[in-house]
Amino acid sequence: MMIKMVILVMGIFLVLMIMGVPIGFSLAISALATTMITGAFEPTAIVHRMIGNASSYTLLAIPFFILAAKLMNTGGITRRIFRACSALIGWIPGGLGHANVLASIVFSGMSGSAVADAGGLGQIEVDAMIDEGFDPDFSAAVTCASATIGPIIPPSIPMVVYGMMTEVPVGILFVAGIVPGLLLALATSLLVFFIAKKRKYPTHKFNGKELLIATKEAFLSLMTPVIIIGGIWTGIFSPTEAACIAVVYAFFLSVILYKGMTLKEIYEALKQSVADGAGILNIICGAAAFSWLVTMMGMTDALAHALTSLTTNKFVMLFILNIAFLVIGMFMEALAVMTITVPFLIPLMGSFGIDPVHLGVVLVLNLMIGLCTPPVGTSLFICAKTAKIRIEEMYRAVLPFLVPLLVVLFMITYIPGIVTWLPGLSG
Repeated sequence: MMIKMVILVMGIFLVLMIMGVPIGFSLAISALATTMITGAFEPTAIVHRMIGNASSYTLLAIPFFILAAKLMNTGGITRRIFRACSALIGWIPGGLGHANVLASIVFSGMSGSAVADAGGLGQIEVDAMIDEGFDPDFSAAVTCASATIGPIIPPSIPMVVYGMMTEVPVGILFVAGIVPGLLLALATSLLVFFIAKKRKYPTHKFNGKELLIATKEAFLSLMTPVIIIGGIWTGIFSPTEAACIAVVYAFFLSVILYKGMTLKEIYEALKQSVADGAGILNIICGAAAFSWLVTMMGMTDALAHALTSLTTNKFVMLFILNIAFLVIGMFMEALAVMTITVPFLIPLMGSFGIDPVHLGVVLVLNLMIGLCTPPVGTSLFICAKTAKIRIEEMYRAVLPFLVPLLVVLFMITYIPGIVTWLPGLSG
């Protein structure tokens, strides 16, 4: 009976995906239809699971971080940040490529989203690099790779979801992502340096006056990640409260201080944030229903048993998980993958002695690499459109940048202290 249910639920899901039904609806409908056809479980249990997952205080952080990013992108905050970063390190070989990476670090401390980085700040970065004489495909590839830093350096929308599912404090996950995020930035900048030297890309001379002016203009904007991360780290406020504070602060800067937004633009930012937040919640709820049914059918136990029968070595298991998530991340939405797979990862963490904080950061980085990995990485399409290049050109340009991302991934996988050191230091 259970085998037939597995075939049925997976078959319905695949058919719906092929038909182009949004993934959240595909997951929920396949779970609901399977329970109604087989009668093995009450359909109301599916609905209850979806409602239960949506009723989470932690998840409130997601729409607020999305809104904060919208306000910053529209209100001119991101433009000020990029100008300051360019003035600070634009003189290094690779110039604006390094400024691109540094700006992504700063913006990461505000939005928590790789897509928000690629779509908002990315437009400013790509335009500036092309105007300076960089190739469009290289500019797009740097932007795509640097956007991966977004959900690693706090705040992070995927880590909010992971923390909610595993009951690991989100604040600890946020702090754990700081060092890996900085390593990603360093590795990406090294590649930018070597490619820039080889292709003789332009740089500009260091200008102390320009740095002073740009820093003065961007100072309050640059304080945003300090307020958010510092407040979470010191325990002044929770991650959800930090998201609300980010919105208030971004609104103050964009609307009141800089006067960079009209009433219409504020309305559009609110409308888009509601739509994006609802889309994410739809995915989380649909995946929760699907994962509950899969768990009740015994698939998670079967998968966990199959994996434990392959090896008893923790590091071999981490290697298998890395490969699996890298492949899955190429084709599926990151939050859906997390919501479906985390339930069967929880028993594995216990049996192999894997730190849930360590695994959370590794899992998130895996799925973020998927955003810039062919064939269907979301960031690839956003950056290709921004740079006005064909997607085939984008594929070729981004491949070298996957190397430093994968190097850092396997570093944090096999040197857990990179992830756990800072949370341990902060107590």
